[in-house]
Amino acid sequence: MTLPAVSGEKKYLAATREKSAHMVATGLPKLDDVLTGGLRQQSTVLISAQPGVENVEFAMQALFNRLKVGDKGLYFVNNKSPEAVKILAEEYGWDLEEYQKQHNFEFFDGYSAILSMKSKTKYSAENPADAENLSIVLPETLAQLDGHNVIFVFDALSTLLDCADNQAKVLTSIKRMLAGVKKHKVTSVFLFTDWQYPNNMTNKVKELFDCVIELKALERKVILQKYFCVVKAKWAFEKRDVPFKIIKPGGVIVFVPKVLVTGPYHAGKTSFVHSASTKAVSVNRAGTTIALDHGHVDYKGFEIDLFGTPGQERFDPILEHLGGESLGVIIVIDSTKPEDFSRAKEMVELSNTMDLPVVVVANKANLKGALTTEEIRKRMRLPAPVPIVPAVAENLKDVKDGEPCQLKKEDVQKVLDKLLEIVV
Repeated sequence: MTLPAVSGEKKYLAATREKSAHMVATGLPKLDDVLTGGLRQQSTVLISAQPGVENVEFAMQALFNRLKVGDKGLYFVNNKSPEAVKILAEEYGWDLEEYQKQHNFEFFDGYSAILSMKSKTKYSAENPADAENLSIVLPETLAQLDGHNVIFVFDALSTLLDCADNQAKVLTSIKRMLAGVKKHKVTSVFLFTDWQYPNNMTNKVKELFDCVIELKALERKVILQKYFCVVKAKWAFEKRDVPFKIIKPGGVIVFVPKVLVTGPYHAGKTSFVHSASTKAVSVNRAGTTIALDHGHVDYKGFEIDLFGTPGQERFDPILEHLGGESLGVIIVIDSTKPEDFSRAKEMVELSNTMDLPVVVVANKANLKGALTTEEIRKRMRLPAPVPIVPAVAENLKDVKDGEPCQLKKEDVQKVLDKLLEIVV
């Protein structure tokens, strides 16, 4: 995930330095949040991915985040050349060569020898498939960096297993390697692709680590969405699926690809989409939406795409189509018009989103005749877990005809907080 915008980056880096005595921030704020502050210093971490799901970007982002705050780094690679790693990092905006020149970062080349090529790096393995030897030389190399906070990336553990004649012996060597690494001020991140190894090998590998983060692709509705999930951490446990995507430049971001914003005619859907979004567009005529509102939200390390629907019944086919691909629903209602509440519930049913997380926005909550959240819940027959968040406009006197109102920032943020709390 990209770091916060420039205005917030200094605060983020300062907080990162403050934590670094005990915790290692990864540069992915939501992952750090789930881990109650990040990775524990000197912990061993496995990032395990389904085939076809990228995991190297997670390690690179954590590595670069630590280099930025003054830590040192060592990157072992056995499935591509160190140069290929540098090029990939540059595509995301991470310049590893800069830290090499400062002698704060080095590659350990476990790839060139496989191709019978001479390595150009300071550290290299003569036989990268020899797990027993690696369990000795890697800790010895990390010992040279002792006295500093160090992040060590092993890319990739699955390649080491694939090259082994005896996977059980490799498992013993990995265990020895982890014990050796832990003797120094090293936080280690091992990359692993779960190729459905026999003899319960995957579970045996995971048992060796202090923390396991799984990356997977799940079909939700008709879209294939990627998620990460912390399934094991000795210092924290909050198992939840967090949707993500990887962008260039930038890296890993938490991404909710589609949230449906729906509700009756003139309830304030367009106002909500524009108020919540960093950029938004609408197709309208005579001050009302005739097609779609689309907004992109960048909030607290999340990126969310909002899709607002027209409220008129003639557009219900659009509503049915959009609902099938959504991961959450925001229902905007006019608090002063209880006669429209039945239409709001009908729209949710038409959108095929009854089984999705829902937040109700009780718009115009400060106007005469507005119902309280308790009255709204009773009239709409909403179950207790469904949040109802009141919302009001900043200043109606400043609103021009045909333009959306600006809702109060704190009200919009409460809605997004509730949504993300139940979607993620």
